[in-house]
Amino acid sequence: MKYLLTLITLLCMPLLGRAQMAVNDATAAQMMQKVGEVAQKTKSLQCSFTQTKTLKMLSQKMISKGRMCYSQPSKLRWQYTSPYQYTFILNGTKVMLKSTQRKDVIDAAKSKVFREITGIMLSSVTGECLTDKQRFKTQMFQDGDKWIAQLTPLKKEMKQMFSLLVITFDSKQLIATSVEMREKGGDNTRIELQQVKKNAAVSDDEFKI
Repeated sequence: MKYLLTLITLLCMPLLGRAQMAVNDATAAQMMQKVGEVAQKTKSLQCSFTQTKTLKMLSQKMISKGRMCYSQPSKLRWQYTSPYQYTFILNGTKVMLKSTQRKDVIDAAKSKVFREITGIMLSSVTGECLTDKQRFKTQMFQDGDKWIAQLTPLKKEMKQMFSLLVITFDSKQLIATSVEMREKGGDNTRIELQQVKKNAAVSDDEFKI
Protein backbone atom coordinates (compact mmCIF):
# COMPACT_ATOMS: atom_id res chain seq x y z
CA MET A 1 0.00 0.00 0.00
CA LYS A 2 2.87 2.41 0.71
CA TYR A 3 3.88 2.24 -2.96
CA LEU A 4 0.34 3.03 -4.07
CA LEU A 5 0.29 6.20 -1.99
CA THR A 6 3.13 7.60 -4.08
CA LEU A 7 1.24 6.90 -7.29
CA ILE A 8 -2.09 8.53 -6.52
CA THR A 9 -1.13 11.75 -7.72
CA LEU A 10 0.82 10.71 -10.61
CA LEU A 11 0.71 13.24 -12.85
CA CYS A 12 -1.38 15.38 -11.34
CA MET A 13 4.63 19.36 -6.77
CA PRO A 14 6.15 22.50 -5.83
CA LEU A 15 7.29 23.18 -2.30
CA LEU A 16 4.69 25.39 -0.69
CA GLY A 17 7.19 27.82 0.75
CA ARG A 18 7.74 29.47 -2.63
CA ALA A 19 6.06 32.69 -3.71
CA GLN A 20 2.68 31.86 -5.18
CA MET A 21 -0.19 34.06 -6.21
CA ALA A 22 -3.74 32.83 -5.74
CA VAL A 23 -6.05 33.47 -8.69
CA ASN A 24 -9.72 34.45 -8.59
CA ASP A 25 -12.50 31.93 -9.20
CA ALA A 26 -13.04 32.89 -12.83
CA THR A 27 -9.34 32.59 -13.68
CA ALA A 28 -9.10 29.30 -11.77
CA ALA A 29 -12.02 27.89 -13.75
CA GLN A 30 -10.36 28.90 -17.03
CA MET A 31 -7.06 27.31 -15.99
CA MET A 32 -8.76 24.05 -15.03
CA GLN A 33 -10.75 24.02 -18.25
CA LYS A 34 -7.62 24.45 -20.37
CA VAL A 35 -5.82 21.66 -18.52
CA GLY A 36 -8.84 19.41 -19.03
CA GLU A 37 -9.06 20.19 -22.75
CA VAL A 38 -5.40 19.32 -23.32
CA ALA A 39 -5.72 16.19 -21.21
CA GLN A 40 -8.67 14.95 -23.24
CA LYS A 41 -6.53 15.22 -26.39
CA THR A 42 -3.71 13.28 -24.76
CA LYS A 43 -4.12 9.72 -25.97
CA SER A 44 -0.87 8.51 -24.44
CA LEU A 45 1.88 9.77 -22.18
CA GLN A 46 5.40 8.51 -21.41
CA CYS A 47 8.09 9.89 -19.13
CA SER A 48 10.85 9.13 -16.67
CA PHE A 49 10.62 10.32 -13.07
CA THR A 50 12.63 11.00 -9.95
CA GLN A 51 10.91 10.46 -6.62
CA THR A 52 12.19 11.99 -3.38
CA LYS A 53 10.72 10.69 -0.14
CA THR A 54 11.30 12.79 2.99
CA LEU A 55 10.48 11.20 6.33
CA LYS A 56 9.84 13.46 9.31
CA MET A 57 11.84 11.22 11.64
CA LEU A 58 14.88 10.98 9.35
CA SER A 59 17.17 13.66 7.97
CA GLN A 60 18.20 11.54 4.99
CA LYS A 61 16.09 11.63 1.85
CA MET A 62 15.23 8.48 -0.09
CA ILE A 63 15.57 8.93 -3.86
CA SER A 64 14.29 6.48 -6.45
CA LYS A 65 13.92 6.60 -10.22
CA GLY A 66 11.68 4.97 -12.79
CA ARG A 67 9.42 5.35 -15.80
CA MET A 68 5.72 5.78 -16.51
CA CYS A 69 3.42 4.96 -19.43
CA TYR A 70 -0.25 5.90 -19.84
CA SER A 71 -2.76 5.06 -22.55
CA GLN A 72 -6.40 6.11 -22.72
CA PRO A 73 -8.78 5.37 -21.24
CA SER A 74 -7.56 3.26 -18.31
CA LYS A 75 -4.07 1.85 -18.81
CA LEU A 76 -1.17 2.90 -16.61
CA ARG A 77 2.30 1.52 -15.91
CA TRP A 78 4.39 2.94 -13.06
CA GLN A 79 7.76 1.23 -12.76
CA TYR A 80 10.57 1.83 -10.27
CA THR A 81 13.95 0.87 -11.73
CA SER A 82 16.43 2.21 -9.14
CA PRO A 83 17.48 1.50 -6.41
CA TYR A 84 14.87 -1.28 -6.35
CA GLN A 85 12.56 -3.00 -8.84
CA TYR A 86 8.82 -2.54 -8.40
CA THR A 87 6.05 -2.32 -11.00
CA PHE A 88 2.43 -1.19 -10.77
CA ILE A 89 0.18 -1.83 -13.78
CA LEU A 90 -3.43 -0.73 -14.12
CA ASN A 91 -5.40 -2.17 -17.04
CA GLY A 92 -9.10 -1.45 -16.80
CA THR A 93 -10.17 -2.70 -13.38
CA LYS A 94 -7.24 -5.09 -13.01
CA VAL A 95 -4.19 -4.08 -10.99
CA MET A 96 -0.84 -5.89 -10.89
CA LEU A 97 1.77 -5.28 -8.20
CA LYS A 98 5.12 -6.89 -8.93
CA SER A 99 8.39 -6.91 -7.01
CA THR A 100 11.44 -9.15 -7.23
CA GLN A 101 9.87 -11.41 -4.58
CA ARG A 102 6.22 -11.66 -5.58
CA LYS A 103 3.44 -10.76 -7.95
CA ASP A 104 -0.17 -9.92 -7.02
CA VAL A 105 -3.15 -9.28 -9.26
CA ILE A 106 -6.13 -7.45 -7.76
CA ASP A 107 -9.61 -6.69 -9.07
CA ALA A 108 -9.96 -3.01 -8.17
CA ALA A 109 -13.69 -3.17 -8.83
CA LYS A 110 -14.11 -5.36 -5.74
CA SER A 111 -12.14 -3.14 -3.36
CA LYS A 112 -13.38 0.28 -2.24
CA VAL A 113 -9.87 1.47 -1.42
CA PHE A 114 -8.45 0.34 -4.75
CA ARG A 115 -11.40 1.91 -6.59
CA GLU A 116 -10.56 5.22 -4.93
CA ILE A 117 -6.85 4.89 -5.62
CA THR A 118 -7.18 3.91 -9.27
CA GLY A 119 -9.90 6.50 -9.81
CA ILE A 120 -7.68 9.28 -8.49
CA MET A 121 -4.67 8.05 -10.45
CA LEU A 122 -6.54 8.09 -13.74
CA SER A 123 -8.29 11.39 -13.02
CA SER A 124 -4.88 12.87 -12.23
CA VAL A 125 -3.56 11.73 -15.60
CA THR A 126 -6.56 13.09 -17.47
CA GLY A 127 -6.77 16.31 -15.47
CA GLU A 128 -10.26 15.53 -14.27
CA CYS A 129 -9.05 15.57 -10.65
CA LEU A 130 -8.98 19.36 -10.74
CA THR A 131 -12.75 19.52 -11.09
CA ASP A 132 -13.63 16.43 -9.05
CA LYS A 133 -15.62 18.21 -6.34
CA GLN A 134 -16.63 14.94 -4.68
CA ARG A 135 -13.03 13.97 -3.93
CA PHE A 136 -11.20 17.29 -3.64
CA LYS A 137 -11.37 20.95 -2.79
CA THR A 138 -9.15 22.58 -5.41
CA GLN A 139 -7.32 25.90 -5.25
CA MET A 140 -5.34 27.32 -8.17
CA PHE A 141 -2.19 29.43 -7.96
CA GLN A 142 0.28 30.97 -10.40
CA ASP A 143 4.05 31.10 -9.94
CA GLY A 144 5.75 32.63 -12.95
CA ASP A 145 5.19 30.29 -15.90
CA LYS A 146 3.82 27.55 -13.64
CA TRP A 147 0.25 26.76 -12.72
CA ILE A 148 -0.17 25.12 -9.33
CA ALA A 149 -3.18 23.13 -8.16
CA GLN A 150 -3.58 22.38 -4.45
CA LEU A 151 -6.04 19.55 -3.84
CA THR A 152 -7.37 18.89 -0.35
CA PRO A 153 -9.02 15.43 -0.05
CA LEU A 154 -12.65 15.34 1.07
CA LYS A 155 -13.31 11.61 1.37
CA LYS A 156 -12.52 9.76 4.58
CA GLU A 157 -10.41 7.08 2.88
CA MET A 158 -8.21 9.65 1.18
CA LYS A 159 -7.90 11.87 4.27
CA GLN A 160 -6.39 8.91 6.11
CA MET A 161 -3.64 8.60 3.51
CA PHE A 162 -2.68 12.20 2.76
CA SER A 163 -3.55 15.77 3.72
CA LEU A 164 -2.68 17.60 0.51
CA LEU A 165 -1.79 17.00 -3.14
CA VAL A 166 0.04 19.69 -5.08
CA ILE A 167 0.31 19.45 -8.85
CA THR A 168 2.51 21.76 -10.91
CA PHE A 169 1.78 22.32 -14.60
CA ASP A 170 3.83 23.95 -17.33
CA SER A 171 1.47 26.79 -18.29
CA LYS A 172 2.50 26.63 -21.97
CA GLN A 173 2.26 22.89 -22.62
CA LEU A 174 -0.27 22.30 -19.81
CA ILE A 175 1.50 19.09 -18.79
CA ALA A 176 2.16 18.15 -15.19
CA THR A 177 5.85 18.52 -14.37
CA SER A 178 5.81 17.56 -10.70
CA VAL A 179 3.56 16.10 -8.02
CA GLU A 180 3.79 16.37 -4.25
CA MET A 181 1.90 14.35 -1.66
CA ARG A 182 1.88 15.50 1.94
CA GLU A 183 0.91 13.02 4.61
CA LYS A 184 -0.67 13.90 7.94
CA GLY A 185 2.32 12.63 9.89
CA GLY A 186 4.63 15.12 8.19
CA ASP A 187 6.18 12.79 5.58
CA ASN A 188 6.45 14.15 2.06
CA THR A 189 6.76 12.52 -1.37
CA ARG A 190 7.86 14.57 -4.36
CA ILE A 191 7.83 13.24 -7.92
CA GLU A 192 9.47 15.15 -10.76
CA LEU A 193 8.53 14.13 -14.30
CA GLN A 194 11.17 14.33 -17.03
CA GLN A 195 11.38 13.72 -20.79
CA VAL A 196 7.61 13.77 -21.16
CA LYS A 197 6.30 12.52 -24.51
CA LYS A 198 2.67 12.94 -25.55
CA ASN A 199 0.74 10.84 -28.05
CA ALA A 200 3.67 8.61 -29.02
CA ALA A 201 2.86 4.96 -29.69
CA VAL A 202 2.85 2.76 -26.57
CA SER A 203 2.99 -1.03 -26.89
CA ASP A 204 0.14 -3.01 -25.29
CA ASP A 205 2.86 -5.20 -23.75
CA GLU A 206 3.56 -2.35 -21.31
CA PHE A 207 0.16 -3.01 -19.70
CA LYS A 208 0.15 -6.78 -19.80
CA ILE A 209 -1.02 -8.36 -16.53
